[in-house]
Amino acid sequence: MVKLIQTFFTPIVGKDRAWRFSIMLKAFGDVFFYKKSFFSEIGWLKAYDQKIPVDNNNNPLPWVTYSFIDFVTPRLDKRFNIFEYGSGYSTLYYSKYVNKVYSVEHDKEWYEGVKDQMRDNVELHYVPLSEGEKYVSKSSQEEPFQLVIVDGRRRNLCLEHALEVITEDGVIVLDDSERDKYKKGKDLLIEKGFKEITFTGIAPGMFLNKSTTIFYRNQNCLNI
Repeated sequence: MVKLIQTFFTPIVGKDRAWRFSIMLKAFGDVFFYKKSFFSEIGWLKAYDQKIPVDNNNNPLPWVTYSFIDFVTPRLDKRFNIFEYGSGYSTLYYSKYVNKVYSVEHDKEWYEGVKDQMRDNVELHYVPLSEGEKYVSKSSQEEPFQLVIVDGRRRNLCLEHALEVITEDGVIVLDDSERDKYKKGKDLLIEKGFKEITFTGIAPGMFLNKSTTIFYRNQNCLNI
C-alpha cells in the first residue's frame, strides 16, 4: 500500500512515462474507489474522509490495525470486563461485545466530547496527568479484568501496572507497539512469562503501517 503510493508520486521519465502514469491512475482508482476493493469494503475511505475510525456503515472502530480487530472481535465475550488506558471510539466498539468497559482519559476536552456517547455499561473517568500516578493506578480501583488495553499515556508504567489487575487468564494489549519507547514495558511482560502476537498493517483512515500486540499466557481468555 505504502509502496504503491510512493511509486505513484515518483517522478516518471523516459518513453514509458505515459504508460506508467496510466497504469498508476488505474491502480489508484481500483484500490480506493472500486466498490468491491478491500479499502471500500472495510470503510477505509469513510474513515479517511471523516478523520475518525469508522467502518463502511459509520459504526465506530478502534484506531488499531484491522488485522487485530478481525482477530479479537469473535473472541470477545459478554462475561468480559475491559480496562482501557485511553478512551473514544474503541470504548464504543468494545462495549458492544463485553460486560463492562472501564476507561481512563487524560484529555479533558476529549473526555467531554465522548462521555455522552457511551453506553450504560461504560464507566469513563477523567484523570489529568498532573495527578501523578493516579492515571496509571486507576485500574486497581476496579475489579480484575480479562483485558487491559494500553493506548493512552505513560504506557510502560501502564503495562507494568496491568500485571496487577488482570485475571489469571487475562491478556494485555498494547497499541502502537512498533515504537521503540515501549520496549521496556514489552520486555517486562516477556520476562513475566507472557507470549506475544503482533498484528501489523494499516488502521482505519491511516496510510502507514502500525502494530498492535497481544500479550498472553498459556491459559488465556481469548483461547490463543
